Amino acid sequence: MFLDPSLLNGTALAVAWLLLAAGLLAAGFYTPWRILRLSPARVHLVAGGAVACLLLWLLNIRIVDGLVLHLLGMTTLTLVVGWSLALLAGTAALAAFLLAADLAPGGFPVAWLFTVALPATGSWLLARALYRPRLRNPFFYILGAGFAGGALVVLVDALVALALLSALGLDHWVDTALGVWPLIFLLMFSEGFINGMCIAALAIFHPDAVKTFDDRFYLDDA
Repeated sequence: MFLDPSLLNGTALAVAWLLLAAGLLAAGFYTPWRILRLSPARVHLVAGGAVACLLLWLLNIRIVDGLVLHLLGMTTLTLVVGWSLALLAGTAALAAFLLAADLAPGGFPVAWLFTVALPATGSWLLARALYRPRLRNPFFYILGAGFAGGALVVLVDALVALALLSALGLDHWVDTALGVWPLIFLLMFSEGFINGMCIAALAIFHPDAVKTFDDRFYLDDA
């Protein structure tokens, strides 16, 4: 999601920039750089995931001026490469998206929060919550982390966006968003379906490519 920076006040932009800096520092700290140097295939996954997200984001819609909505794809990217690499790859893809879509660069930090940080963090936390003996079945992973995870990040994004618009005093925007609330279910279904199908295919045919899918945990004596 992209918001025109003219709609945001200085405080909101400053906080967004701080969160962006903190997120990138954390991602850089937790990224296994040595493993990446030894595994070119993992680098290809990261780069390919970033390009795939960019292409998906370019298929966007504009409900009102200054607001750009699009599918995310960050759930799949996060489950495949992990949280830290998903943040870095998503940040690079978002920068390319703003350039390709000719959007104001001042809106980058807020767009990063909604397009990269929240979806990646939510998807990672859900995947970790599902990694427990009671749920030792690949269907819990695919349906929970993939399908449900993709849908839930859209809902979280929508709720946080409403809270932000309300805090900024953009009541007209809040009323407009509430007036088209059924759209959120279409976005949730689409996001859940796309991510769920991608994760299902990867977990079945290329389980080693999915960082968060432990095939020994989910498949051995399952």
